[in-house]
Amino acid sequence: MWVYLGCWNATVPLIIVQRASLLELATYETTLALCAVMSMLLFASRVEAMRRSTALKAGCMAIVVTGALRYVIVSVWFSIDALIFIDVLAVLAFGVVQPLFGVYPAETVEKYRIASAFRIRRICTTIGRVVGPLLAGAVIAAFSVQASLLFTALVGVAALAVALALPTSTCVNTVRGASPSERVQSMLLGIKLKLVLPPERFLTVSGFMLNLAATAMVPMLVPNFIHTHQLAESSAGLFNALFAIGSVAGLFVLSPLVAKRAHQRNKYIGLWALLIAALCACAQASETWQLAVWLFFAGAASACLSLVGADKRLTSVPSGVRIRLMAATLVVSQGANSASYMVAGGITSQFGTPALLWLYLAIFMVVVVYALSTRRVWRFLEDDADAELYYPNNHPALAASMRT
Repeated sequence: MWVYLGCWNATVPLIIVQRASLLELATYETTLALCAVMSMLLFASRVEAMRRSTALKAGCMAIVVTGALRYVIVSVWFSIDALIFIDVLAVLAFGVVQPLFGVYPAETVEKYRIASAFRIRRICTTIGRVVGPLLAGAVIAAFSVQASLLFTALVGVAALAVALALPTSTCVNTVRGASPSERVQSMLLGIKLKLVLPPERFLTVSGFMLNLAATAMVPMLVPNFIHTHQLAESSAGLFNALFAIGSVAGLFVLSPLVAKRAHQRNKYIGLWALLIAALCACAQASETWQLAVWLFFAGAASACLSLVGADKRLTSVPSGVRIRLMAATLVVSQGANSASYMVAGGITSQFGTPALLWLYLAIFMVVVVYALSTRRVWRFLEDDADAELYYPNNHPALAASMRT
């Protein structure tokens, strides 16, 4: 599905630019971004009332159908309104499957392998995000943009075949809200948990700051560097690949070291120091090799930081609220990504790329102060007991409220 998403994101904007206008492309992207946020909150509680496997298969089926319709619309009769309608349906389907992808590592392997499962999932996601645009670009170069759209639909069919082969899971939660107010409360439960659970509150702020710092780096720094130094536009692919390679390398080398329970706070601050140093160096880079090297380290540090607490944050809460918690996490990430583009873009346009140094240092100061001022999260991450026992043992009232 990540390969499918990469092909989709690489192909459809090209078609819109060729057959419509930049304004219509902006409308398309904005509409889909808003629908992505709403769909994850809207469907999370309903997905939790279904079998995980059934929800995943239904979501993949909807993605395949919309992929076929997208190809037909573009091939026979192009209409930006029809394309937006079809892709809104596709985004709604992704709103069903994306939280499922986030919780599967916590529910399908033995407890002692959960951390490794999250790491492998992140590696596969990173590779998929790189492979998708590369495959779409190869098909476009060899055939046409329209052929890439057909190829994207076929990738969706392959993903559906994998989903249909999954075993049927059990229904973990059959309780449905009877009244509209109860349904609204159920829909917003994930956001509420992120505010009231002490470790989750810290990990939410940490994840927001990570996305704020790192999301806009490659899309903004790399094109600006290429323009300033008059490099070939194909260099953008190389720089993006180096960031992705750094992410995979960090997950293989650094992440297993960080996963060890001892000295979590020192490791966490150390990873942030590496990330901020790499980001500052990228913003100040004047040579190609400098940007390449520091992009590699930035990818490694950001990938490792994204996994801090990923396994325990899900296994510590009941399975009946995991989908909503993951959906809320994705919504916060989406908001942080948008903020990253706005803040970094505003600073770059007004003061230039080197001024991003102060943004990165400000983020680092906030993270360090928060990390040093809290203790609960480090006890949570360093606790060797089963994660499921953390809230019943340390916060029984919160544990009871989550189960009700």
